[in-house]
Amino acid sequence: MNTIKLTAMAFGLAAANAFAQSATEVQPTTEAPKAAEDKGVEFNISGRAEVDAYADAMTGDDQKFYHDYKTQLNLIFQAKFNDNWSAQVEIEGKASNEEPYLHYKGAYVQYKRGDNFALKFGDLAFTEGAFSYYYFNDSTIYAAGMREHEIRGVELDYKGLQFGLGFGRGKNNDRTCYSSETFDCSLYGNSYDIHLAYQFDIAGQTFRPFINYKSWQEKDANTLHAGLHTDLIFGPLDIHAVYGLHADRLKKSFPNATHAFLGEPTLNLGRVIVKAGAFFAIIDDDHPTIHETYYDYEIPEYKFAFGEFDFKVNDAFTAGFVGEWHTNTLDDTKELGTVTIGPRFYFNPFKKLEVTAYAFADIPVGDDWEKEDHYKWVSTYDYGSKDIMFEFGLETVFKF
Repeated sequence: MNTIKLTAMAFGLAAANAFAQSATEVQPTTEAPKAAEDKGVEFNISGRAEVDAYADAMTGDDQKFYHDYKTQLNLIFQAKFNDNWSAQVEIEGKASNEEPYLHYKGAYVQYKRGDNFALKFGDLAFTEGAFSYYYFNDSTIYAAGMREHEIRGVELDYKGLQFGLGFGRGKNNDRTCYSSETFDCSLYGNSYDIHLAYQFDIAGQTFRPFINYKSWQEKDANTLHAGLHTDLIFGPLDIHAVYGLHADRLKKSFPNATHAFLGEPTLNLGRVIVKAGAFFAIIDDDHPTIHETYYDYEIPEYKFAFGEFDFKVNDAFTAGFVGEWHTNTLDDTKELGTVTIGPRFYFNPFKKLEVTAYAFADIPVGDDWEKEDHYKWVSTYDYGSKDIMFEFGLETVFKF
């Protein structure tokens, strides 16, 4: 009897559910459709670490080894909210020792629609016409066009056009003043940048004209960078070329400017790679435009040339030989030259690891090395005398 009752109850419940479901399907509903499922924020961490060690072996009276370090760490945190909106935060540690101090580098929010339109606002950076040459390839310090300018503002990218506007940040908000200048060097927080560049291709060749105007809102103090950055490809030959105009004090009282020219061809023949480069700057002798900040010169010397012959032993190991000539000064009347020669080795066992080692002989050339006050004219490395110096380096960079 109990079994019969339970069976009847189960049948009745099933029938009631079926009736309710059919009634729902037949009658219209006024309930709003559910929103698309929120997939949550896509979060990604990437970065770059560099661990370097250097040593100098002196000759002459001071026959000693001196060593030094360089360490750098960059961490990038990226958040993608949906197909259009994303954000990024970067933390950087950089020092000439093994314990870099981590600090906030910048953050911005980006709205992107398709491949041709992007709008960013927050902490942004612009750089143009960087050196490929390994000693000067840190564009936060050096550039033939314009070293990195950090701003807090807005950036618009549209089909190769880049426009930026904002207030100066970091080194880009610091003033360097000389005794011949009369404007107030103590002012801080009154600079702003306007940046405009357009990158386009013609028959596979890339051209990027650019202009950057920086205002200190003060007479004879505003600066201008302008020029053209090109990358030309002719079969195995790749030519990186830059013209840069560096102008200060844009009023009539000091109508001076520096003109910088850089050419860096690379010939890639498979196992054999030949790299070369030449740089020359025309600098006003009376009022040189060198954009110095913390004794870092945007243009490191007025002229240099280098060449490197590399042989690719296999996919992981490359051996090369380097020859260089440097002026080591921004004053073309001084004789402070250096000839550098020696081997350079590259070890790249996989894509995100680069290990570079070298052993160079630096041979000073020029009578001005012997003068007691020669250090006043040196803008790169002070070799101190005519004695040969040997330098060794091991640089390790990995990305993640």
